[in-house]
Amino acid sequence: MITNNPGTPKDKSRFRQKGALLVELVLTLPILLAVVFAIVEYSVLLGALLIMNNTTSEAARQVTVFRTGFSQADYEEFARDSLDSLLPQYVGSFRENIVQSVNTTPCGDSVCLRLSLVYPNYQNNPLVGNSFFIPLPANLSAESTTRVEPNND
Repeated sequence: MITNNPGTPKDKSRFRQKGALLVELVLTLPILLAVVFAIVEYSVLLGALLIMNNTTSEAARQVTVFRTGFSQADYEEFARDSLDSLLPQYVGSFRENIVQSVNTTPCGDSVCLRLSLVYPNYQNNPLVGNSFFIPLPANLSAESTTRVEPNND
């Protein structure tokens, strides 16, 4: 009958292999976690950009529709209201940090409205944690321009 004594070389090599696996795990786990956190951070960032782009595009589309009796100021106010109503809640304080602006520019014989949303200082105030090792953009921004024909009668 063969018995395994705890002091045999076969048992020592098994313990050494378990120790080697632990060392490998300790060395690779931080890298794997960094990759997972980067994927989560960039997913949220790209989701925020998508929401901002869709919001400005949809608000510009709504403003473009001709409304009888609307002056330039009415269109600007309608654009601000559209941006505010279309911007959804997202992660954390996303909606509260967004800066909205509506600017007018001459556009041929009519007026163009430039609708923009900016998330300022994103690098220091990201939506998901403050990952010191992930490069982030300074600001997130989206912009759409639409042509309106105010009735200045």
